[in-house]
Amino acid sequence: MIPNRITDSDMIVLHSVQSYLQSIGAPITNSPQEKIIIMQNARDMLYSDIVRRVPRLSAYILAADMETDSHAQGLHASLKKHAMDPIFINILMQYLGKTNNREECCITGAYLCKITSEWMEENIKVEKPAKTAVDKKGEKVTEVPAAPTVNKDPLEPILHIMNAIRALLGGLGAYVAVRCNNALTENQNIAIAASIVQNNKDTLTEILASDFPVTADLFDVPELVPDPSNLIRESLLLEQSDIPGKPTTNQQAFLDSLTRWVYKRLNSIPAQAIYSFLISTYRTNSPKIDTKFINPKSCGNTYSNLLAVAKQVIN
Repeated sequence: MIPNRITDSDMIVLHSVQSYLQSIGAPITNSPQEKIIIMQNARDMLYSDIVRRVPRLSAYILAADMETDSHAQGLHASLKKHAMDPIFINILMQYLGKTNNREECCITGAYLCKITSEWMEENIKVEKPAKTAVDKKGEKVTEVPAAPTVNKDPLEPILHIMNAIRALLGGLGAYVAVRCNNALTENQNIAIAASIVQNNKDTLTEILASDFPVTADLFDVPELVPDPSNLIRESLLLEQSDIPGKPTTNQQAFLDSLTRWVYKRLNSIPAQAIYSFLISTYRTNSPKIDTKFINPKSCGNTYSNLLAVAKQVIN
């Protein structure tokens, strides 16, 4: 498991190439050619140092509370800037190719998805529909919005990141495609895979927010979820307030399947193991779970093993 922590030396991520040059006391020269060589060497040194930290920092940022964690905010802002440089992504992919660590590739791919998602929210403007107004004669007229500036490909600035994501998560996206009967596009398959490999509460809330026709059966795919225990725990701790007030058809289908999946998984293990898992999850011997979305006591006789333990544990 990738350690979810940061160190003082990780602050090198906050450097730009120019500030890194100054920090290492690079020689000052008036020769344009020498300046280019010095800048390139410094860039490669900086990027090579940063990329070996990216998987661990990706895990840290994805698990952090981005509203309150100033360290995560600063590291994320800097990594977003570095990622916009195709050379940085190229060096990152070379590093991941050499280490060939599946977990590092998955978490890095998930983090790059976060970067591309935020970039698109900030830079891709949705064209507003035409408005209907009333002219001086009282007749309705349609106001045609000014034609937006059209680029050949609005995603061109992040294509190098998207290609990296496909390389890192495309295989996992294929598993999603099979389980979802090819109902999603390639990018949607990869987006769901990216959510799943995070293996935390965001996995659940992001799938809900996507409103895609997927179910929790995806969590039974070992290639996507090698160890489902954390997703079971996060599902049990999911609050009713985390659920949309009026779930769509897709969202309700996912929520129903998630409940069944948790019941099935817990029911399949020995009673003593269920007891230990529930106590460690709720962190008390007599939990009150009125605000939780899933209540194991409501599992019914179909899951008799779980029901017997839940009656003993839950207040």
